[in-house]
Amino acid sequence: MHDELPFRVLFVGMYVAGFGMRGYFAARLKRQGERVLPGAGERRRSGGFRLLFQGAMFFLWLFIVFSYAWYPSWMERFHLPLPLWLRYAGAAAGFLAFPFLVYTLRTLGRFWSPLPGLREGHQLVSHGPYRFVRHPMYSAMMVLFLSFSLISANLPVTVSSVLAIILTVRWGLKEEGMMIGHFGREYEEYMKRTGAFLPRWGRSA
Repeated sequence: MHDELPFRVLFVGMYVAGFGMRGYFAARLKRQGERVLPGAGERRRSGGFRLLFQGAMFFLWLFIVFSYAWYPSWMERFHLPLPLWLRYAGAAAGFLAFPFLVYTLRTLGRFWSPLPGLREGHQLVSHGPYRFVRHPMYSAMMVLFLSFSLISANLPVTVSSVLAIILTVRWGLKEEGMMIGHFGREYEEYMKRTGAFLPRWGRSA
């Protein structure tokens, strides 16, 4: 029988680290007392489904993380026969995604928010990783979801991760309407020279 302990430790450790990092940046933003632009609240209310889904996913992931960490006998039936090298490659990708995710959050600074919204004096961030990709934070998140799937080699984790990746792409593209509405031509020009989630090779910012 395969030994799941190293992967359980990796999986839970990365999940806790990701959750803690998000909480740290959210708390720092709250301490700074940043305000959302008038009118942006309406856009936030339109993201009610997203908020509801994130809440549901939070409890679902808690159940999955707890189940995989404890690894009761019934979890064995959901095991996927992935080779060890692929599972460790997934762990390596996840470890690389973490510093990149911190980099994107620091680059955004006070213009980051847990849900899509515009801040007072909001500026278009187009330096750092945003010079090449419009949604590098989402790119890093998708790598983390893929990493969770490969590390665990578990069907429920994989299904949840694929769903999260699909919705992350959908939300990222949907946010561009908000950005075009606020920045107009400036953002449209920015879109021409950057990729949404991967660099657009041959174009420079």
